[in-house]
Amino acid sequence: MFLYKLEVSDMGNVVDKGTSFLFHVNRYVAGSETDMYKHGYAELLYVSDGSLTEHVCGDKVHIKKGDVCFIDSGCVHKESFEEDDTFVIRLEVSDEIINAVISNAMADKQAVDYIKELVKVLKNSGYIHFGYKDDYDNELKDMLTAMISECGVADMASAYICQGLMLRILWRLGTVYEYAQSRYIRKKINWLLHQEITDFIEDNMKDVTIDMLVERFGYQEDYFNRFLKAQTGMTFTEYLQDCRLNKSAILLKEDSMDVDEIIKKVGYRNKGYFYRIFTEKYNMTPAKFRKYIKEKEFTI
Repeated sequence: MFLYKLEVSDMGNVVDKGTSFLFHVNRYVAGSETDMYKHGYAELLYVSDGSLTEHVCGDKVHIKKGDVCFIDSGCVHKESFEEDDTFVIRLEVSDEIINAVISNAMADKQAVDYIKELVKVLKNSGYIHFGYKDDYDNELKDMLTAMISECGVADMASAYICQGLMLRILWRLGTVYEYAQSRYIRKKINWLLHQEITDFIEDNMKDVTIDMLVERFGYQEDYFNRFLKAQTGMTFTEYLQDCRLNKSAILLKEDSMDVDEIIKKVGYRNKGYFYRIFTEKYNMTPAKFRKYIKEKEFTI
């Protein structure tokens, strides 16, 4: 269950030995460091300002402003600080919280699968360092700030809101941030993101644009072309056309719409152009394709 107390400290050297807080917001001075410590819960450490070095699992990891370090429960670690006014937000992530997020009725299967893979990697590696590819991610900080605000409310509704925010935070870390702890989980996340993009295209097939993908997923336009090229061998335009033709073939099999309706439904306005690209892909016109499918089903 979520705990809603909030600890705020401006001490130069803070060691937390309790488990009664969801958030700890700490300010540190240059040259200070924490003692070695560990928790019975995983810790999501976010550097709001300044920078630090995380000493964990035998590694020294530089965590700059906007970065996140996810540290497993029972993992001994400490931090040292290079700058004055380094502000760190620490979020306790217990097994109960993870289970609540996974079982949240609003969570879709892809997000749940991703979180499970993330936890698996965390258990195997001890920590995961998430680095933002640009200078700063205001959206992630806004999510954390919203969670802190909800923790101050501490009612039944805020618990569900916090679960939803936690889900969004973990998903954003996996899809927008850079990290290299595991090739397997990166491959898994790429597959999940590909599914997410495909689902979005299929749901908005009639008028989807690459600008809509940029707004929905937060990447630049060039990223989608590079990502889809790596995953499918096609650019966005090529992939969208392939999705539309696949959808039109499915609709032709169902035999509940005439060809003109199908053309409009999948997002084409030029009938002659649709016939040409459909014939190039399937080596027959839409009408012949429908007839061929019927005859094949009848034969079977």
